[in-house]
Amino acid sequence: MRRILPCFALILGACTNYSAETQNVNPPILTSIAREGTGHIITMAAQNTEIGFAGYRLFQGTTDTGVRTANSLSGIDCSRPLAVLPNQAISYVIEVKPGQTAVSAGYSNRVCAVPLALTAGTLVGVRSLILRDLLSLDTGLSSNTLVVP
Repeated sequence: MRRILPCFALILGACTNYSAETQNVNPPILTSIAREGTGHIITMAAQNTEIGFAGYRLFQGTTDTGVRTANSLSGIDCSRPLAVLPNQAISYVIEVKPGQTAVSAGYSNRVCAVPLALTAGTLVGVRSLILRDLLSLDTGLSSNTLVVP
């Protein structure tokens, strides 16, 4: 065992493919928002195949800049695990309905649910979540914003 540890340390020290740079994730592109039942559905184009991709976080605010530059901890996460892994070139849907913690049954393109009541006239944006290390999540770049009907 004593001989293995120095060899392991030597191998790790010789590794040249490690980077301290954070991994970028693709931001979703929001295409529409519509009322549905007690809440809203947000349709988006998203292809997240990155290692460490962990879902989405929704942000709401009164200005475009406010939503896009909001503190990454101020949003509300989608339910996890995701109902569908968004990695195909199709439209995906996020359900945003008060108290809802899982997607409605019978839909093949619904990714997740956000338990939130959106306010008409405000703006919403979505960011991809990525696992930065074993204990923490961070967000990628913000999507475009849409006005809540």
